[in-house]
Amino acid sequence: MKTYHVAILGGGMIGKVHAYAYETLSFYSAETPLKAKIKWVVNSRQQTADETAKMIPYAKGITDWRQAVEDPEIDIVHICTPNHLHFEPLAAAIQAGKHIYCEKPVVANWDEALKLRLLMENYHGVSHVTLNNRYFAATQLMKKIISDGHLGKIIEFRGKYMQDSNINPNKELRWRNFTHCGGGALMDIGIHLIDLAEWILGPIHCVAAISSRPFPHGDTDRAEDAISMLWRTESQAAGTLQASKIAFGSENDLKLEIFGTDGALRFDGMTPHHLEFCQAEFGLLANTEMKAWHKINVGNRYPLPDSDFPGAKHPVGWIRSHCACLADFLRAVTKNQISPMGVDLSRGIHLIKLLDCVRQAENHRNLLKQK
Repeated sequence: MKTYHVAILGGGMIGKVHAYAYETLSFYSAETPLKAKIKWVVNSRQQTADETAKMIPYAKGITDWRQAVEDPEIDIVHICTPNHLHFEPLAAAIQAGKHIYCEKPVVANWDEALKLRLLMENYHGVSHVTLNNRYFAATQLMKKIISDGHLGKIIEFRGKYMQDSNINPNKELRWRNFTHCGGGALMDIGIHLIDLAEWILGPIHCVAAISSRPFPHGDTDRAEDAISMLWRTESQAAGTLQASKIAFGSENDLKLEIFGTDGALRFDGMTPHHLEFCQAEFGLLANTEMKAWHKINVGNRYPLPDSDFPGAKHPVGWIRSHCACLADFLRAVTKNQISPMGVDLSRGIHLIKLLDCVRQAENHRNLLKQK
């Protein structure tokens, strides 16, 4: 099997996410699509590039993205840089005929998008945008339920993507706060919500929008901190989509609700193990006291060739606790001392004692019943 060599441009948080996906993919897919090896991790700071590269077997950290893109051995290029730094390496990767895996938004503005469209005319590689919210088992089921007609005619929809990352007016501004950098609530998180709604409902068109900038800092290039939008589908269903980075108390809160003549669906990205479903199976039954919302256990139920690892019934994120448990053990090994979590064998023995007490209590109860 050919080994595809990979370059990840951008060694920050999202670059690490892409690298993690490569390193664990064989566990999640019953048929690993291809054999891949990350060769380069590129970042503007050598230290950051090295920190990410050392997590990956055989990878090296560098600061020059051109070295990675122009490397004839590289087959796949990941674009994980800040939004305004996408276009130039993206154009170079297209011209070099590389396969491309690009973070959203693909470029920072419409002028760059027009240039990109021209470049794509002579591109023969495979490209992909990381619109990852389509890939929850719950959102895929949501689309299927609607496509199968179980909601009847769609009447309205509501969606929101809320974060609180801009709530501190004294926080130092970064590229995500400026329009020329492709920043703002719309480009950063609103794009996910819009894509998810259109993917599930079909083509949608923006009717009206209003944005908010409560902390302008006197900078005219400050991108919006929040935006509220009114949309309409081609079938005339109306809906609202909101994206905010000033929603106090929110972390990464994506929700989508869809209402039809025969039922409704609710997806909550913070609890993606379940999809909520309310259906009027018997016509007007939904208008009686019998109507109810039901939680569908979706979990990790992906169709083949993907697997249900770590198990369909385990809540999304369950495996993360195992990773943390292992890391704690390995840290204890390096210090040659028991973990401060206190989960050594003595704890295991104590638990067996408790279990034995339970069995004795159960046996005692049974004996009393016999008497």
